[in-house]
Amino acid sequence: MFCRQRYHDLARDAEAIKQVRYGRIITQQGKLVAVERHWLSSPASIAQVWWESNRGRIRGDLCHLDFHIPGGVSGFITLDYVRSGSETRYKTFLGACNVLNEVARLRNAQAIVAHITNGRISDRLLERQGWERHMLNWRGRHFIRRFLDGYPELQPGRY
Repeated sequence: MFCRQRYHDLARDAEAIKQVRYGRIITQQGKLVAVERHWLSSPASIAQVWWESNRGRIRGDLCHLDFHIPGGVSGFITLDYVRSGSETRYKTFLGACNVLNEVARLRNAQAIVAHITNGRISDRLLERQGWERHMLNWRGRHFIRRFLDGYPELQPGRY
């Protein structure tokens, strides 16, 4: 929503990416296309999710991952929305998640939190990626990816 700038290189643009408060990570064919800085958060609505799943799917091996830094809680990143097409491969989705982990490292974030509403994303898949159930007394499936033991190593040039 209202894209302000795009960053294409995690190493070269690290200082700028560190300052992104509302953003989108775009990966294609397993590689980073851009980290976009947005003016505002782009919350997903039920209507948007329905439209995109039935009519507005993106084409190709492409993944968009929206995130924001909650006001007053700069040590956390909120994963807002993941959008992918029917041709998106696991490697492309995994690449977007690894770039988000790198954003967390650059910001020195303690954790990433997400509310998972898509039943096709299994708890087992999330657990393999280092996520754990969180806020068990709340409605829905809430997950957290903590970085207490450090950040996953991002292999240079891989994404």
